[in-house]
Amino acid sequence: MGKIIRISGPVVVAEDVEDVKMYDVVKVGEMGLIGEIIKIEGNRSTIQVYEDTAGIRPDEKVENTGRPLSVELGPGILKSIYDGIQRPLDVIKNTSGDFIARGLNPPALDREKRWEFIPAVKKGDSVGPGQILGTVQETSLITHRIMVPEGISGKVTSIADGDHRVEDVIATISGNGKNYDVRMMTTWPVRKARRVQRKLPPEIPLVTGQRVIDALFPVAKGGTAAVPGPFGSGKCVSGDTPVLLVDGEKRIDEIFKEALLNPDNEVEIGNDEEIVRLKEPLHIYSMVGSDIVESVSYALYHGRSNALVTVMTEGGRRVRVTPVHRLFVRSGTAVVEKQSSDIQEGDEIACAAIHDNEDSQTVTSVMTLAFDRVKAMETVYGSFDVYDLMVPDYGYNFIGGNGLIVLHNTVIQHQLAKWSDANIVVYIGCGERGNEMTEILTTFPELKDPNTGQPLMDRTVLIANTSNMPVAAREASIYTGITIAEYYRDMGYDVALMADSTSRWAEALREISGRLEEMPGEEGYPAYLGRRVSEFYERSGRARLISPDERYGSITVIGAVSPPGGDISEPVSQNTLRVTRVFWALDAALANRRHFPSINWLNSYSLYTEDLKGWYDKNVSAEWSALRERAMEILQRESELQEVAQLVGYDAMPEKEKSILDVARIIREDFLQQSAFDEIDAYCSLKKQYLMLKAIMEIDAYQNKALDSGATMDNLASLAVREKLSRMKIVPESQVESYYEDLIEEIHKEYGNFIGEKNAEVNL
Repeated sequence: MGKIIRISGPVVVAEDVEDVKMYDVVKVGEMGLIGEIIKIEGNRSTIQVYEDTAGIRPDEKVENTGRPLSVELGPGILKSIYDGIQRPLDVIKNTSGDFIARGLNPPALDREKRWEFIPAVKKGDSVGPGQILGTVQETSLITHRIMVPEGISGKVTSIADGDHRVEDVIATISGNGKNYDVRMMTTWPVRKARRVQRKLPPEIPLVTGQRVIDALFPVAKGGTAAVPGPFGSGKCVSGDTPVLLVDGEKRIDEIFKEALLNPDNEVEIGNDEEIVRLKEPLHIYSMVGSDIVESVSYALYHGRSNALVTVMTEGGRRVRVTPVHRLFVRSGTAVVEKQSSDIQEGDEIACAAIHDNEDSQTVTSVMTLAFDRVKAMETVYGSFDVYDLMVPDYGYNFIGGNGLIVLHNTVIQHQLAKWSDANIVVYIGCGERGNEMTEILTTFPELKDPNTGQPLMDRTVLIANTSNMPVAAREASIYTGITIAEYYRDMGYDVALMADSTSRWAEALREISGRLEEMPGEEGYPAYLGRRVSEFYERSGRARLISPDERYGSITVIGAVSPPGGDISEPVSQNTLRVTRVFWALDAALANRRHFPSINWLNSYSLYTEDLKGWYDKNVSAEWSALRERAMEILQRESELQEVAQLVGYDAMPEKEKSILDVARIIREDFLQQSAFDEIDAYCSLKKQYLMLKAIMEIDAYQNKALDSGATMDNLASLAVREKLSRMKIVPESQVESYYEDLIEEIHKEYGNFIGEKNAEVNL
């Protein structure tokens, strides 16, 4: 048994560890902390520990388990929430409370739960690796397929149906002179990719229902995509915002600075952002239901924003918030959340009112929920410090601003997870802030699968690794997630894996590398950063699986990158862009203009366009590619003409160039812009996307013909059919074909009047 000789944060050096091999899992110290051997020199082993090493001392024991870091694979993975090394967080909460006790390592799969196993083979059948022995109905949406493990083939000598635990033997296979017991549960080392028979070209799109993605920048099933977005782009308030504390008011930036200077608090510093985790809670007020109650916050956030919205009310209240910050607005008898950029004059926002409550002996103050009407809004652009309180247990809000307004704290959306046509979603929160992961953990169980109406969690696995968890576990979480994704792919499912954010994963690599005293590469990242990024993304793909039957599956990897200040020239972004084939460039300026999804059509790209052309032409329309190319041509031409318009003025431009600007505006506002909160517009089928795009291109063609006949854009800009086109996005899928036919007829009629012929036909 080895012993510790050196400790440096999550890196521990031990000597004389028995039968040591690279990537063996070891138990470190008297508490048995989980670690992994990452370097061997002579009799010394370097270990990265996946738990907090505080209190561990030299000469404590190190015990080798003799096996690599592995995950448990079997029924019960779906609907689970794990940490970075597949420890079930719900089990840990029941065992040790809200904080993970060190050395606690419960099994990932429930050993007592019984699953109904339905055999797919019978005694005497010959089977091989990957073949399906039987099935278990894991959730309402997913049938779990129990497969013959790799390296085993032969004849089935026994097969058991009925209810079984994951460790029970459900089949015995005789082959190569041996008998192999097969259980519903297997294990697999996370750093070893699961084999496939052959990888297939990316010829089928992952349909997301988001027009800007499906039509302009599609990703293939089995493909890779990068989504860069800067740190600190959350929904925050300006530094001069007062916060109502239990013992009085104080500016939020002053609260943050005081917390930053307190040595008892834990400080996390990212790129352009800081988080302070408070040892002692901040006592504040929040809105819960229709009441104002005392609440607490255990964390403060500081970041940057390039725009602020000032909201002013008739009652003299005032607050400055980021454009995507949500306020609470009265809607009839209900209170709804509304982004500040969508707030309008006349809206009534929630706030707190203080009244005197008199009894026979004393006079006390009582705080109640009230509403105040918005009288003015103002947006300013620049570079601003913004702050936030994290209040997950009290309605995600706090009372602040000049006049005690109810202010929301950070929330995020997950459109791809909800709407993409993947069978399984694996979401890895890799080093995300605690309040963001809390939002995911509370939001996902409530989301409904749009196709079945069942809970989205029935086809989802969450890997929750927050920024205050040990940094080494952040590095492992990526491999845990991709191994689970490979397991479900091998069953024949299409899996979408979302890693948010790989920048924080890379930061973990940088910290571990620094503690190992390795030669640093660019910006302090390890020299092997590019190789590690490539190894992760290459585990994606659509494949013909190892199985006697013809079975196919895919893993689509979508990695969020968080470059400091949105600068994608930094190493993590550049190494990601080298290996991913889709780049969705999130644009803060678009978000500030309330254009969502905020994907910049000039900076984004997809290298799958040609690969997917045949599928779109066959399954949607032979015109699809031509329509897409024309739309992109118009948007790119608009970018060039905007500079001209700024120099000479719009009125001085030729009519044909005015037409290009006009059609580009229609594409941007009526096609690319999409509301995630609208029941109809949140998801758009490929058929509807095609008809919308075709209608826009019909207007483009007829408009040019009308201009050739002497019409002007002043004549054409007021045609009624254009308003009808803008309403097409909110037409239900069942009515879209008839709506399109009527729309085309009106285009022909109204533009035909300018061309000089009724129902004129124009070649597109």
